[in-house]
Parts: sequence; structure tokens; C-alpha cells
Amino acid sequence: MIDRTPALLLAALLSLGAPVAASAAPAEATPSPPVEQIRPDPHAPQVGSGPYRYQFVLRDTVSTAPAALRPFALSHTAFDLPFVAAEKDVYQGITDAQGRTPVFAFEQAPPAQGWVLLERFGSGPYGERMQLLAGDGEGVGAMAYELVVCGKTPRLYRGVTTADGDTGYAATSAIVNLLLFIDADSTAAGGDKAAGRIEADDGQTALRRCRPDAAETT
Repeated sequence: MIDRTPALLLAALLSLGAPVAASAAPAEATPSPPVEQIRPDPHAPQVGSGPYRYQFVLRDTVSTAPAALRPFALSHTAFDLPFVAAEKDVYQGITDAQGRTPVFAFEQAPPAQGWVLLERFGSGPYGERMQLLAGDGEGVGAMAYELVVCGKTPRLYRGVTTADGDTGYAATSAIVNLLLFIDADSTAAGGDKAAGRIEADDGQTALRRCRPDAAETT
């Protein structure tokens, strides 16, 4: 069971790129379920070079439909992506109209297991995904969450965890704090509101959570 104190639970606070707290796990900590691969489309844009070619489909965590034109982050837990120069070794892109990534080409075949494909919030060379875990260590899927990125201008992102409890990948241009809130009373994916929605007071909510002593402007 998830700790239900309070209903909107602060699950973790971390500096992006640093070790995370107990109820969240860094991208390398636990294996992810297989990422959906498809036969590479010879007409799709290609990243990298080499005879080993891979293409993936990103699916919406609520509807399971292909996530069309969605920012994504691709990484591998045991293989460095040769076409990524950033320290985090995460490729950032946008899916096509069918929810597909570009084709990724390699000179040597990456391990079959270890691909991580997630929706992405923001952009930049720094970033992290968080993982919501139950008391038995299993990932908690289909849980609505709010991810607050405490940068110069705090941002609030909404989503629903993947089957193994992963949030989306939060990317930033600088090292900042990341806050994860969950609705512990939610029993359905996303509750009764759509994931990814933006509300008028989100900016003030993010500012208040990142800087509790900051005065709200009216």
C-alpha cells in the first residue's frame, strides 16, 4: 500500500542528476518493461548510423493509443547512445503523427533489454524520471501525479505513471529541484481529469510549492 499521509503526497525531492529519495528511483535503478519496437520505416528520419536499426512507438499512459506529436525521451540503462553528447545520455525528440520515434541506427547492437521510452516535459541537457514504488518495491502504475520543476520559473506538469510506476522524463537547461506529488486517493488512471491539462493557477501553484515563503501576486 502507498503511504496516504497526506492525500496529496510529497513523494520525493531531488536535484536533477543526483540520487533520489526512497519512494522514487533513478532511471538506472530498476528494469523497465519492454519498449514497443516496430519494423524500422525506411522513409522515417534516421538518427545515428550503422547496420543495427531500431524504431519505437510511444503510447499514451491513459488511453494506450499511440502518442502522436508528443515530446519523448529515449535512453538505455546499459548502453551509451553514441549520438547523444549530453551527460545524461538521453535522446530528446518528438514522435510523428503515428506516435513513432525516428529510426535509431548503431554500429553495434544494443542489449535487447534496457530501453526506456517516456513522454518528456521540458527540454535541456539535465533531467530525471522518477518512479513511484509501493511498499513491496513494485512500481505503482496508472497513478495520477503532478511533477513540479523548481527552476527559475517553476513549472507544473501532470501525468499518469506507466505500468511500472515511471513518471515522464523532466528535462531542464540547468540543475534544479524536482518535486513529485501524487493523489493517493485516486483509483483510476488520471482520476476524473485529463492528464497533461494546464490550469490557470498552475504557475502560482508551482511557485508556492517550490518557494513556500514567496508572496503570491494578485
